[in-house]
Amino acid sequence: MSFNKENFFQEGNSEEFFVGRFNPLANPANAEILRIEQCGNCALELVAELYNGMGVVGLDLASPTSGYDFKYIKLSVTDGRGNFVTAVGTGINPDVEVSNTGLLGDEWTVTVVMETGEGDLISCNCKTSYSFSFDASTGALTLDTVTAKAPVLALYEVDGTVTITTLALGSFPNGADIPFQVELHNTGTTVLTVASATPVADVLSASLPQFAGVIYPGGKYTLSAVADGNLGAGAQNGDINFVSNGGNITLVVTWTLTV
Repeated sequence: MSFNKENFFQEGNSEEFFVGRFNPLANPANAEILRIEQCGNCALELVAELYNGMGVVGLDLASPTSGYDFKYIKLSVTDGRGNFVTAVGTGINPDVEVSNTGLLGDEWTVTVVMETGEGDLISCNCKTSYSFSFDASTGALTLDTVTAKAPVLALYEVDGTVTITTLALGSFPNGADIPFQVELHNTGTTVLTVASATPVADVLSASLPQFAGVIYPGGKYTLSAVADGNLGAGAQNGDINFVSNGGNITLVVTWTLTV
């Protein structure tokens, strides 16, 4: 077993290093490491409306932010010309407003810093900071980090640059099935999980191989499918229904069979 100095607490050593960094329930007598915790990295979400008017700039908090019991939530606004205002609220769903009378122009920067927790050695603080550009002339800005961080499923033609909900395959001689592909993109900022890709009607198959349904932010996966090419001459169609944590999409597939 490899040597880990952090497992050997000696009398006289500071226990702060052990307790603060690792499990907050560790016994301070020997700093026993039960499991590692990411203290101070709790990803508090900011969902609120930022409003500007009647002499103040303020935050109107919505769920889940309105339910946090804040050690503090700090609103800071700067106009980029050296003028800066700030205010702090505490508790559950506090009113947080600053005076806008000293701010110039309309192009402002807003920073919201949130922290919950006791702030001592045996507690994990949750602290998150968000910054936004704000056009003060608009009067209001919706801040929604839940939506901003969400995974998003988008469908593209292979090597295409425009999202699609309908895919036209073209014309084919009747008598042979038609293979085709479509790209699944994750245009969000968290991991996308595609639970299923279900063929409907005259799309015969569209299956996700094991693990292919996990797409990282900015990533993509090429799905192979097959359309029925033995239906007789005429216009044909079918669907693929995609179910994911980044939204559900029905892709309509069309093709024409000739004699």
